[in-house]
Amino acid sequence: MPPTAAVAQPIIDRVSSNTDTTSNVYPDRIVGPTTWDGKDLKAHPEKWIYHLTPEDITDIDQAIKHFLSLNIPFSQISPSTFPLTTFKNVIIKERNNLFQGLGVGLIRGFPIEKYERKEQVAMFMGIGSYFGTFKPQNRKGHILGHIKDLTEGSTTKVVYSAEDPTTRIYATRKAQPFHTDSTDIVSLLCLNEGQEGGLSSVISSHTLYNRLRELRPDIVELMKGPWLWDHKGEHDPSEAPYTTIQPMQYYENHLFTFWGPHFFETVSRFPGVVVEEKYLEAIRYIQDLCEREALYMKLQTGDIQLVNNHALLHARGAYKDIPGQTRHLLRLWFLVDEEVSGWKWPPNKKEYTHEYVKEQVVPLEAE
Repeated sequence: MPPTAAVAQPIIDRVSSNTDTTSNVYPDRIVGPTTWDGKDLKAHPEKWIYHLTPEDITDIDQAIKHFLSLNIPFSQISPSTFPLTTFKNVIIKERNNLFQGLGVGLIRGFPIEKYERKEQVAMFMGIGSYFGTFKPQNRKGHILGHIKDLTEGSTTKVVYSAEDPTTRIYATRKAQPFHTDSTDIVSLLCLNEGQEGGLSSVISSHTLYNRLRELRPDIVELMKGPWLWDHKGEHDPSEAPYTTIQPMQYYENHLFTFWGPHFFETVSRFPGVVVEEKYLEAIRYIQDLCEREALYMKLQTGDIQLVNNHALLHARGAYKDIPGQTRHLLRLWFLVDEEVSGWKWPPNKKEYTHEYVKEQVVPLEAE
């Protein structure tokens, strides 16, 4: 997707030179537990849903009380300040499943509505601290994100315009196409389901790769090259407002996928940048393919969804709110050490996780 603006050319040269896959040959087909079928998992929820026991809830509850008694910032929550006993073993199993198993999991049954906001945050971040290191999700340094509508027609407040190309879709009621986030693990906690819609869906990017190899190998080849990516203002001031990324790379026996249709499409807002039709057609084809083969789930209040961002794409449907029924999810991003994940991270990983923000902020409400 060569831009016509001369200023963009050095960006392409930089990313291309940093992406070395010469010693990592793409396989004809990926096999293993990550190459699951959405319809099969839908028929067998026991493979990916863990139902909390009364003992689990008691263990989590005591850890909440312990952390809050310390009167320290949420950014300092950790396994030592949020001590779990038996439930810690469940977390370890779920974490292993993210990297050595299906890549997706759901923890169901926590009575979140019985807890106040600080307790809810302590629960989510406390459990999350066992998965990895908290990562800022935007230029504000938010390590706790809020998935909530803050645009025109919001039932709470208006902060952004839904039509502004720099507005992140998670702050709107719009459908969010299949994509990945800029992290290793992404987790959601459902506080309120809203009135209607908002269906969550995930698909194995390894299954997607296999299907594209069968049906559209030309798209696989396209995804191995550089694509322009709109930072949407979420970048270091010293950097250009857009860059190039490689949507797909195979490194040390693992396929890594970095996919964001909205970021690919809005880059054309910059003078002289043209997105060629072959890229737009690939985006449409992949979205249609994902919609046909994904695992769909309705997140219930108290659900914790866990996703290996490198092995899965995720999406959500458009939704409607009414006063008293406002969809609201909390989100955490985690970075995971290679020793814990068992995956070797590619040398250019930081280009995909945008680790430039050093501040850590934990807002209790969407802003």
